[in-house]
Amino acid sequence: MKLDQLDLKILELLQNNEMLMPKLSKIAEKVGSTSTTVYRRIETLKKEGIILGHTTRLDPKLIGKPLQSFIYLKIASNVGKEERNEFAGRLVNAYGVEAIYVPIGYWSYILLARHEDVEELDRFVQGELIKVPLQEIQIDLISRTIKEGALQLQPKKDH
Repeated sequence: MKLDQLDLKILELLQNNEMLMPKLSKIAEKVGSTSTTVYRRIETLKKEGIILGHTTRLDPKLIGKPLQSFIYLKIASNVGKEERNEFAGRLVNAYGVEAIYVPIGYWSYILLARHEDVEELDRFVQGELIKVPLQEIQIDLISRTIKEGALQLQPKKDH
């Protein structure tokens, strides 16, 4: 499906989550269209798989998970495909894991994790990550986040 300017504007407003349950009339007003048109476009974007769902973003500090980390894992070369798949399956439901990436390059997996503190992170590493032979592990603690969330869909025009 080729996205036009109206689709991109609607997606940008939905992504930026200006309202928990955005009113179609508000979106229609901002994109210069009717509520009916916006509704149809959103339904089409859902049907086409462009809109994957709706989520509620939580403040990690307020829910007791202020420590954010990227965990880079290099699985030992003697670990077979079946064991790797089992390990990845366990990671999907592992406590504190927000995202799992399989990069092209040196690392086998990159995890985005959130924990209460370094001790809880260490319990996660010792309890979950050592269940498969690792060649290497690197953990980067995030000191602050500059941007996360909505994807910039169109270049911003200079004023």
